Amino acid sequence: MGTSGLLLLILLGLIVWFWQNTLQARELALRAARDTCLSQQLQLLDGTVTLQRLALRRSNKGHVTLQRTFQFSYSAEGDDRQTGFIITLGNLVEQVGL
Repeated sequence: MGTSGLLLLILLGLIVWFWQNTLQARELALRAARDTCLSQQLQLLDGTVTLQRLALRRSNKGHVTLQRTFQFSYSAEGDDRQTGFIITLGNLVEQVGL
């Protein structure tokens, strides 16, 4: 295997890692959205969250990690649609906003 083959394999590995890590963060954000809506007696609309922003940021320990901002829709009465957000830093929920 030549250098180009090795670089291609490394790139493919990074893409697979990024994809799996994003799915894990999405599940974390969806769980946080469900829990927040349940505790506030709100209805989570569409049952999903969408990735809106991706950035590099330092964690409290000083490591560079991925910060993701997800949006979700919720309703208080069933006839209004409002947007909330969840910010994850690595594998932790950093902030939830309604």
